[in-house]
Amino acid sequence: MRYNLFRVGALATCLGGSLFAASHRNGPLLLEDQTANLNDFYLFRSYEQGRSDRLVMMMSAQGFQVPDNGPSYYKFSDSVLYRFSLNNSRGLDGNPDINIDFNFKTTLRQNSTFLSYLGPITSIDSQGILLYQTYSVIVRNMKTGQTDYFETDVHGHPLSVAPPNLGPKSTPNYEATLGQPSVFTLANGMRVFAGPRDDAFYFDSGATFDFLNFRAPAPVLSGGADSGPGPAFPNAVDGFAGYNISLIAVEMPITMATANGSMPTDTKDPNAHIGAWASTNRQIVTVRPSPNDPVNYGEYVQVDRVGNPLTVEALIPLPMKDYWNRSLPANDAQFAAFIGDPFFASGILNGVFGLKVPPAPRTDLLGVYVPDITRIDLTIPPTPLASQQRLGPLAGDNAGWPFGGRRIGDDVVDIGLRALAGVLVPGFSNVPPLGDGVNSNDIPNLDHFPFNAAPHAGFSHSQQDGTNGRGKDTSK
Repeated sequence: MRYNLFRVGALATCLGGSLFAASHRNGPLLLEDQTANLNDFYLFRSYEQGRSDRLVMMMSAQGFQVPDNGPSYYKFSDSVLYRFSLNNSRGLDGNPDINIDFNFKTTLRQNSTFLSYLGPITSIDSQGILLYQTYSVIVRNMKTGQTDYFETDVHGHPLSVAPPNLGPKSTPNYEATLGQPSVFTLANGMRVFAGPRDDAFYFDSGATFDFLNFRAPAPVLSGGADSGPGPAFPNAVDGFAGYNISLIAVEMPITMATANGSMPTDTKDPNAHIGAWASTNRQIVTVRPSPNDPVNYGEYVQVDRVGNPLTVEALIPLPMKDYWNRSLPANDAQFAAFIGDPFFASGILNGVFGLKVPPAPRTDLLGVYVPDITRIDLTIPPTPLASQQRLGPLAGDNAGWPFGGRRIGDDVVDIGLRALAGVLVPGFSNVPPLGDGVNSNDIPNLDHFPFNAAPHAGFSHSQQDGTNGRGKDTSK
């Protein structure tokens, strides 16, 4: 019995290390293009009080931002087109029906300092924001051709990027004065946000990359370690704690996202099911007439994308990652051989350890990852933040990944690990309960738009206290 438990533990460790090594590093070429490097994509019905008839989409980019990395802090790229794509018809074939584009513009205000921000900054209109970014939102219906452009909110204020959280002296009371005021309402009823936020993804990346050196109770969880959020990091360390990301968020009426403009109430209604993904795009030609600034020409082409979590990190072989990033979801059938017969199941679980796994082709995985779009059943009501289960449908909370979209609190590492082991296939079980031991974000997420917590403050950040994986909140 003891030997069998050891085998299961070793198996889970090997699988966890090789499959779920998500690290926000999506391919070799993107290591050289971090402003276009997407990390996570989220899609869910809003659980903000009184707004359950809204759909939320969010993308994060440029991960592992060190909060005190001044004087040139992180920014969105003016040469990258950041795009949300919605697929609401044709059986969700991976072709977009609605595109929502974000284009950024940087203005360097006249000053004689070497700084990007000069405090105290007490409003989003402060002249101390010396590196000032604004953006435009373009909503395009791909079927009708209708295109709407927005550069200001309903009050005529420019859509501006929230500045970084420098600390209590430079950016006092950050969330009230700079974070929430950077949420803008558009004339079409959408709400938008762009700016730095806490990275809500959580995973013991350090243990994984140290040759699968997991910390107890991982990788086989039990009792309190597997129920609810569990103890706050009893041993495991969240490798993303204390870091910020660049977040773009959209909230829209559900009626704006469905093919017929309805609010579906019956899951059998084809309009009740939509899919979505995020991508970054660059113009096909860049000329660098040094010492002048680069000039970009031509149509936009995709350089990165993200639909479901862990696809490119876990299921796509390294030599194909860059090609996959540039490919469109509608063409994902070309990757079905890797997803429908994953090496991690056949080669490790079955081939090495002799564990019975579902036979190929894995229709359960193909149904999630081909095409690689996050799917949501719009008839599933949102679960209030306090009642959400990190394991989503595996814990009876269907408003989470992979059936009810993906929320920022969903433990996609543990869900994905168990899915690969066959939990979504009738006749297979999720015993033992596999996981990495990190069961929640390092700091509490918000219950309102844009849902990610405020960015960690540069002044409060340190390697010991700011990025220690154990939940110290430096966003204040």
